[in-house]
Amino acid sequence: MSGEIPDRAAPNVGSRARDHLANERTYLAWLRTGISVAALGVAVAKFAPHRGVHAVISGGILIFAGLLVSGYGTVRYRSVGRQLDSGLFAPARFGTVTAATVVTVLALIAVVVLI
Repeated sequence: MSGEIPDRAAPNVGSRARDHLANERTYLAWLRTGISVAALGVAVAKFAPHRGVHAVISGGILIFAGLLVSGYGTVRYRSVGRQLDSGLFAPARFGTVTAATVVTVLALIAVVVLI
């Protein structure tokens, strides 16, 4: 069954396959970043016991930030996939800047809570 072509397969015209593979790589980068931020949150909560409840709150903020990154990456991946299927593409200007800003602010809040 590994050589079968899925029902929704489309002809590889121009750079179609390359574009979808690039979209997939970008999605995996978003997921890797989200998992890394969430793992940092777990590490802070677990390995900073001398900070008590502050470490747990800080870790929770980082875990939430990691989930936001993963969620945004998933939404963006699906949106770009639909755009590529329709033959269009609109670069994300507002979404990526907003996602980066929110995660940065949450990380700074986590650091302030931990200190």
